[in-house]
Amino acid sequence: MNPAESGSVDLHVQYIACVNNAGFVMSFQTRRQRDGRNAGDSGNYPINQSRRIDLSELEFDGDRLEVGELVQPRVHAVLGSTREGPMVRYAPNGQTATFNVRGTTLHYSVELA
Repeated sequence: MNPAESGSVDLHVQYIACVNNAGFVMSFQTRRQRDGRNAGDSGNYPINQSRRIDLSELEFDGDRLEVGELVQPRVHAVLGSTREGPMVRYAPNGQTATFNVRGTTLHYSVELA
């Protein structure tokens, strides 16, 4: 069971990666849970590719993440909807949380791999 299904958040990571297994071009940012602000931008990328964001380099209106802060990927389908993935916690540990994006522009999922 992944943390999103169990309701617990125990995955501590430095990087967030999203694999585009969906039927659209997409991009993603990182959303900070405590204030809903977004930072980082993967840029648009096509099917069967992935991008990774280093959380240690992000600034949310001038503030960097604190160890243990909750974040999540905020995925946008070009010409489609925007969805958030499950939460993870930030830690400068070199670990990556990989999310699989699957579906179509209006009906898709963002799940931990």
